[in-house]
Amino acid sequence: MRKKGLLLFIILIVISSCKKEKSSTEIITSDGVVTNFEGVDLFSTEDLSSNKKYHLDYASKVKIVSFDKVKNRSKILYKNQELYVSLRDIELLSKTEESQSYFTNDCYCLLGLDRTKTINFPTKYDTVHYYTKEGKIRLIKEITSYQPSYETYIKHDVEISREDYNSETPDLYSYFTIDKNGFFIGNLYKVMNTSFLECYNKKSSYAITDGLVKLQENSGISAEFTYAMYLFNTDLLYAKVSMDRFVKTLPNFDYKKEEIYIEQGDLYLEKITNIKLYNVDNLEPVDYNDFAIVFNYLREFKIIKKDGKEKYFVKINVVGNELSPFSGEYYIDLKEIAMFASIPD
Repeated sequence: MRKKGLLLFIILIVISSCKKEKSSTEIITSDGVVTNFEGVDLFSTEDLSSNKKYHLDYASKVKIVSFDKVKNRSKILYKNQELYVSLRDIELLSKTEESQSYFTNDCYCLLGLDRTKTINFPTKYDTVHYYTKEGKIRLIKEITSYQPSYETYIKHDVEISREDYNSETPDLYSYFTIDKNGFFIGNLYKVMNTSFLECYNKKSSYAITDGLVKLQENSGISAEFTYAMYLFNTDLLYAKVSMDRFVKTLPNFDYKKEEIYIEQGDLYLEKITNIKLYNVDNLEPVDYNDFAIVFNYLREFKIIKKDGKEKYFVKINVVGNELSPFSGEYYIDLKEIAMFASIPD
């Protein structure tokens, strides 16, 4: 009797284990995208250690048949074959995401996400939308609508006719794109009926018109400069919404050598503001009255929490020139800069 009871108990354990094994695998039919910069290998066996069949590059789209979160693997359909890949190296896309997003050979811009926060920055006319997926900011849409008055242009000796001023359209938008692993990977913007996707991992640029993707020739603008500028902008926006988990930087950019220019004059904001610099050793403010600074973005953070508030200090290297006698390393407070900063091209 005891043997029968023991046998029955063992059978129940086996059945229970099989049910758990089966329930850990979700059967779906979905699109996905490769999120490992090194690409992924496809295998014909579930153990992902032998019988390698193919290799897919970063940003390649795949058709997912099923996935197992416990074993971290996914079954995909590729060239009419069912193959296996690491689940960590791909991202599942919803139908909305797949249909609205932009994909190129080198990167992608994931659209169709949930908008979680909207702020006006740096003026009440300019707008920033944050989009998230699985609790992470994945997309920042920056809409520039502000245009100084015609009188402000004339005051600053900007040669522009009233007709040209009225014909200008300041409504521009740009997407800062962030991948599953937290890397800042690209910038998407639109000119007329053409969208342009700058892929920073390969330092390439694509034009997308009517669904057709075309690799662009060198635009003449340094990829390092645009990466440094948009990285700084992204950090400003993260600080603006009190996010201390900043994006990761790509290893192929020496952005710290690029010179960024911030102007705080009334030409851009129609008000005079004051950039503050802080001593690297004691964070005491340094007397500094220039209306602009040229600097290298060193991106070394010092986040201080006091009285329930946070200050996001970040190190920069001020470059001395005819605009400023100052030079050397200082801290700036990202939240202070985020109140007014305008970064001209």
